[in-house]
Amino acid sequence: MEGGNPEFNMPASHEGEFSEISSMKAYREAVEYGIDVGQLEFLLTLTPAQRLRRHDAALELVRAAREAGIRYYGFDPRSPGAA
Repeated sequence: MEGGNPEFNMPASHEGEFSEISSMKAYREAVEYGIDVGQLEFLLTLTPAQRLRRHDAALELVRAAREAGIRYYGFDPRSPGAA
């Protein structure tokens, strides 16, 4: 791996492997930064099919909210020259 942060460069034979210490450090830094690692841990317990169903439900909600906004305001604010 060329360039980038040398701290994260590792030989091809070790790609995808992290030491327990660096993993614990990354976890601690994520918590300190405010990342909800509990939510991440929960999401990692889901199967790909379950994650796709959750994504589809969220997408359906966003589309419904967008359509409701268009009905209420009379235009789609994402369209050029909408208002």
